[in-house]
Amino acid sequence: MSLPIRGVLAVILALARVAHAAPDVPDAHVDELRLDAVIAVAVRQSPDLERARIDADLARAQLLRAEGSEDTHLGARAQGALVHASPTDPSSSSDSEAVTVLASRTLPTGGTLGVSATGDRLNIATVALDANKKAVAAVISRYSAGVAVQLTQPLLRGAGATAFEAPIRQAARQRDAAALTREAKARDLMVSLVQAYWEVAFAWQQLEVRRASLDLARQQLDYTQRAIRAEKVAESEVLAVEEAIATRKQDVIAAEQLLYDQSLALRQLAGLEIGPEAILVKTEALPPKVNAPELEMAAVVRAAFEHSAELAALEASRHAAEIGEAAADNAAKSKLDLDLSAGPVGAAATPGKALSSLALHPGYTITGSLTLDHTIERRTERGGQGVAHSAVLTAKITERDARARLAVRATRAVQRMKAALASIDLGTEAIGLAEQNVTAEQRRFELGKSTNFDVLRRQDELEQARLRHATAVSDYLIARADLDGLTGEILGRYGIVMP
Repeated sequence: MSLPIRGVLAVILALARVAHAAPDVPDAHVDELRLDAVIAVAVRQSPDLERARIDADLARAQLLRAEGSEDTHLGARAQGALVHASPTDPSSSSDSEAVTVLASRTLPTGGTLGVSATGDRLNIATVALDANKKAVAAVISRYSAGVAVQLTQPLLRGAGATAFEAPIRQAARQRDAAALTREAKARDLMVSLVQAYWEVAFAWQQLEVRRASLDLARQQLDYTQRAIRAEKVAESEVLAVEEAIATRKQDVIAAEQLLYDQSLALRQLAGLEIGPEAILVKTEALPPKVNAPELEMAAVVRAAFEHSAELAALEASRHAAEIGEAAADNAAKSKLDLDLSAGPVGAAATPGKALSSLALHPGYTITGSLTLDHTIERRTERGGQGVAHSAVLTAKITERDARARLAVRATRAVQRMKAALASIDLGTEAIGLAEQNVTAEQRRFELGKSTNFDVLRRQDELEQARLRHATAVSDYLIARADLDGLTGEILGRYGIVMP
């Protein structure tokens, strides 16, 4: 009975090694990386995130530029004029200088309010009569000073806060959309990284299972050869084992190839080094069990809608388009502008007297004008309205389509998680039963009541049970990453903060 006991022990030891044996891929350097370390590298080096950050900075700069329409302007103007008359009309010669200082600011109504102070000097050549009533050349000097309040107010096109604030509010919405788009891209990157990471972990687990199954077949071959030498079984029994070994070697090769492919995909996605000594990525092992909260489909979909950065970005873009449409409607109106200017003035023969007159005995000036401009064909105006309206319709369609895709994605993630959880529980039970079946079939073979074909079939069943369990665990982790990305929890889970 020593031979059967050794066979049973060999099977038990081989089964125990499946969970603990690490694959030894020859001629390959293996980096052991935790998921948070992979994410940290990807966040620092992702070109998509860097481009999204630049877009967000650009949107903030555009908002700052739009807010510049509310700035206060301070200016000054100095001018001079010299008129040298013909010798036949010397009285028409003159020279003048004027200085104006102006402060102005745009009003929320779309108009402009300004305050100006002006001082000027005018010398006029003329002809005067002397004491003898003889005509002689003379120069008359006149100084004036004035203060005026000026108002320019659009009455149709450009009138009101809606028109004036449209560029600012539109830029603010675009800034919000850019920031939310950046967060959405960060979420998508995190989801892709987590999913790629667990796909590599599954590839390692699959390779472990395939190699353990190959070891079981080799041990069965060794036992069969010893049994043949002891004339306990026919020599033909060795054929089934050798066939199984060849097949399982192929499975190991395929598993190794998958591990290489998944490792390279993860390195490329995360921006990790790729080279002769940097190919495989050794991940954390798939957990044997997962702790999952209760998931209610409608609640999950609502949470995805409420916390989706993509939907929020599209909503902000739609609001920006609607603001642009309102601005285009206003720009399609005829232009009718009111200009008013009023203020005190003082004038005298000397600068001091001119200022004194302004302060003590001023005169005043009032000017006003209305300017109308109406386009007959209105092609520019109608074209602008059409473009703006099309932008709103496009934004609404895009938002509606994204909402539908988000609902489908959330629903599938929940269903996949639920199915994976059920499969994990059943898989654990199936593995235990498969292990018992392998042991029982091995004992029947030792007693001559079974064949190698039956033993190998039981081993295949154990291998498939382990693979199905590993698949279910990785499916759950992948689906959970997708759902965490939809609700925004994935950034906090890995400590990612978007400034």
